[in-house]
Amino acid sequence: MTNKLIAAILGIGTAVCTAAVDYAYTEQINSERIEVNIMNPDKEEPHNIYCGFTAEELGSGYDKPASVLGKVILNVPIIDQFPELPVGCEVTSATAVLQYLGFEVDKLTLTDNYLKWDDNFTYDSNMVSHGPDPKRVFAGDPHKWGYGCYAPVIIDTLNKFFADKGADYKALPIEDLNSADIELIIDEGVPMIVWASRGMKQFKYNDPPQWIINGTNKTFTWLSNSHTLVLCGYDSDNFYFMDCDGKDKITPYPKEIFLKRFNENGSQCVVVKDYSSYVQ
Repeated sequence: MTNKLIAAILGIGTAVCTAAVDYAYTEQINSERIEVNIMNPDKEEPHNIYCGFTAEELGSGYDKPASVLGKVILNVPIIDQFPELPVGCEVTSATAVLQYLGFEVDKLTLTDNYLKWDDNFTYDSNMVSHGPDPKRVFAGDPHKWGYGCYAPVIIDTLNKFFADKGADYKALPIEDLNSADIELIIDEGVPMIVWASRGMKQFKYNDPPQWIINGTNKTFTWLSNSHTLVLCGYDSDNFYFMDCDGKDKITPYPKEIFLKRFNENGSQCVVVKDYSSYVQ
């Protein structure tokens, strides 16, 4: 038997074994997920409906990723927010999702043409700070300084972009996410813009920035270490992210740590629904 034939047989055998192991491992993970959902229905059961859609409907039009030994990674482009947008992690993450969908847009174009920001911070006679509502606008100037914004602002930014381009997409908020929900959505090929913390480190609760929202008497507290990322993969232990905070590759963080930071930062998540291929 020639060396080439032996090598070919070994190659085929390795591929078959890898596929079998991958299938068995994936089936094991799915079985464990189902078992966990049964044992902890209030904590881990998938919600199955997201803004009125099933996971399959939410992923209509998306390419479905492959699972390799229980690991799934979406091919989300890596974009660094620095140096142009030192506090613009939210709009940079949104840009990465748009590029993943095939749109030719950069972070500065999205910022300058579609993101609404307000850097009008003032002090009253009692030296109490007053400023904008991060649920309505980006609080600060993403090119220079500021704090950031919450999910409704990014939803508005993306939907302005889609309307301007005549694209049949819509950004939607996803609520009450748990670990099983996340994996279901990623399995459909849908990346998620999420709010957590830089490096998944603890939030800085000692003397956090506070201000009175302009035109109201409501006090707003900003979590100093807040950060926005694109959740785009998982394995048995970690979730994987496009982290625009100077990272040059898709970055894993432990599931438990991410879920803790995610919940502490308001459980905020944004996805994009492709309506062009959706049949009701």
